[in-house]
Amino acid sequence: MGCLEDAGIAPARLARERALALNVAPWVVDFERRRRTDARMLIEQGGSHTFAAPGGDFTLSARADRIELRGGAADVLDFKTGSPPSAKQVQSGLAPQLTLTAAILKRGGFAALGPVDIGELVYVRVSGGRIPGREDVRAYRGESDDLAERAFEGLRKRVAAFDEETTPYVAWAAPQMMGRWGGDYDHLGRLWEWGVIGGEDEDAP
Repeated sequence: MGCLEDAGIAPARLARERALALNVAPWVVDFERRRRTDARMLIEQGGSHTFAAPGGDFTLSARADRIELRGGAADVLDFKTGSPPSAKQVQSGLAPQLTLTAAILKRGGFAALGPVDIGELVYVRVSGGRIPGREDVRAYRGESDDLAERAFEGLRKRVAAFDEETTPYVAWAAPQMMGRWGGDYDHLGRLWEWGVIGGEDEDAP
């Protein structure tokens, strides 16, 4: 906890962090023992893939929390302290973080590995609470490749659509994924006034 003290974290908050750390430590030790066996690890690595689009080349980039290469396939892990996206959100394309990272990985976008088959797509929740940690596998080897390709093709279509000048930029593309306070730019779109209160047209007589 010395680094937290040096950063000026309040003593009361440090007391909470110590309790959480003590609770999660055994789980982390077991997790690392299992996951590191026979695995080549890449931590906090960036990757990218560039593809042609109607408006010019488009570069997709990602920074993977952790990639584990074993048995000829690479698992993609993302660590969360809160609740991760559900399996349905990942499979439907509403949460494409892991799937698009896998698509980059498959195309050799992570220079340290080159093109590689996709293994598991995993969210790792580390909280130190009542359930100190949990692995949430969102796709296993075999289905991960299909999800990655679907996500990548979906991105290509979306990029092509937004390269068209007539494509509108909607304020809430996926409202079910937004927090209780809406989007960051709702005030610019006057969404509260028009969508909730029912503001009248300023040009109306």
